[in-house]
Parts: sequence; structure tokens; C-alpha cells
Amino acid sequence: MKKKIVALVSMIFLMFIVPFTVSAMEYQHELKTKKMVFAWTIEGEQIHVKVSAGTTGWVGIGFGPEKAMQGANIIIGYFSEKKGAKVEDHYGDRKTGHKSDVKMGGTNDIVNPSAVEKDGVTTITFSFPLKSADKWDKPISTAGMTRIMLAHGKGKDSLKTRHPYRTVWDVDLSSGESKKIK
Repeated sequence: MKKKIVALVSMIFLMFIVPFTVSAMEYQHELKTKKMVFAWTIEGEQIHVKVSAGTTGWVGIGFGPEKAMQGANIIIGYFSEKKGAKVEDHYGDRKTGHKSDVKMGGTNDIVNPSAVEKDGVTTITFSFPLKSADKWDKPISTAGMTRIMLAHGKGKDSLKTRHPYRTVWDVDLSSGESKKIK
């Protein structure tokens, strides 16, 4: 009887506990803003990212914006009970807007995208190449400061809603050093 209980407990442990510990990533760096969290790890030629905000709408991050959103590599996503996870690779095609790389003739270069919504917090996680072959993706530099923007939508599962929160930072992706711009 004891052997059966031990075997059952071991099986439950392997089925439920191990997958969570294997899939959970420990991020090397974290930036906490007033309303969002950006965590990341540089590994080889990829950046692994987690972005969270207190919203039931979308969350997003942009790397290398030039003028407001223009010129930025933008990763944006949400979770919907009806539609599931949606995480997309966009480009800041104008000062106040962005489009999907795919819709502009490029490629979606996001690796392992996921989105969850729990207790009013939306989190997206993904990996992204530091240098993709897509013409709409700028190289992400790990030397010196990289300008990033963080934003989130308000309570609607749509990538087209305007953001009530946006902030811009210069971040050294290798060291974690950061400086708020706006």
C-alpha cells in the first residue's frame, strides 16, 4: 500500500510540478516602472522577455523608437478567454502608430510567444533574435544603452486600442542599468 501511495505521489509530482519548473524562466534583469514590469535575459543571439502590466487589455514593448513610436520593433500581445494568446511582431511605421511586420511584407520573428491574464494582470513572454533577417526589425544592441518604450491598453482584447500608459527608458540590456526618459 505504501509503495502505491509513493508511486502515485511521485507521478503527480512529475505531471504537475516539473513542467512548471522547467518552463519558468529566471530573468537576469528587471525594470519596474510605475505601472509595468520588463524582465529580460540575453542568451546567445536572442533576448528572452517578459512584460507585465495591471490591465486586462494588451501589453507591449518597443525597441529602438526614433520619434515616438516611429522606427521601433514592437512586440504587443494580450490574452482572451475566447481567442487565447495573441502576440505579434510590429513595426512603428509612423509617429503615432504601428503595423504588423507580416502585413507590411515582413516576417513574424517572435519565438515561443505566450500571453496570460491573471487577477487583472496581463503578461506576455517571448524570445526574439537580436538580429533578425526581417527588414522591419532593427538589430537590438547589447552594447551601451538601448531606448525602449513600454505601454499597455485598457481592458479590451484588441491591438488597436490606444494606450492609457506609456513610458520610455534607456536600458543597458547587458548590465540592467536604466534611466527614465519620459
